[in-house]
Amino acid sequence: MTETTFCLSRADFAQRFTALPGHEAWGALQTGNGRFAAESPLARIHRHSGSDDREPAFALTAAEEPAHTLCTVAPEPAAGSGTAYAVHDGTGHLIGRIVRERSPLGIRQAWRIEDTVKQCSAVAYKGNIRGWIAFWAVSPFWAVLALLHLLNGELRPDSWLWGKPHRARWRMRTDGSPRKAPLDFNTGRYRADPALLNVHLLYAQATLYGA
Repeated sequence: MTETTFCLSRADFAQRFTALPGHEAWGALQTGNGRFAAESPLARIHRHSGSDDREPAFALTAAEEPAHTLCTVAPEPAAGSGTAYAVHDGTGHLIGRIVRERSPLGIRQAWRIEDTVKQCSAVAYKGNIRGWIAFWAVSPFWAVLALLHLLNGELRPDSWLWGKPHRARWRMRTDGSPRKAPLDFNTGRYRADPALLNVHLLYAQATLYGA
């Protein structure tokens, strides 16, 4: 089993490349912690200029020259209240779908990766139970913290509000065996196992999860 560890970087150095026509340079998937420019990132991310924040569309290209498209990610009609994205490879062939919906209880955000080639899928729920318990336990103190920061002249809420838990582990079942994780996100980094799901689907999911 060969695992790949990477992060999504939106730093200035990750956006210093020529975007595809109709797109804007948006970021990069690279090894390391994302604080320094990778010599050869795993993928460059181009965001479609006409897409909005609720349903973004992307194209991922290889970093080496000549650059070629790894995959494209675009929203498509979805059943129910979820949002679905079709993922095509560089030749335009559909390799899978990514669906954003709610957990069975409707409490947490859920992401599902569907690999149409391998005929399998993996599901993750945003934030683990321990993280959400801590999040709600601290939430009553936000009003006090917000007031203190406002009195100190700090007007940017993202600098003092504790963000919601983001830990996510995509799990899949294989012939009734214990659930395997082709993608795991923790503390800003992804650990991916391309042997379980198409690696470009994993890259597409990481891009959407960080969008």
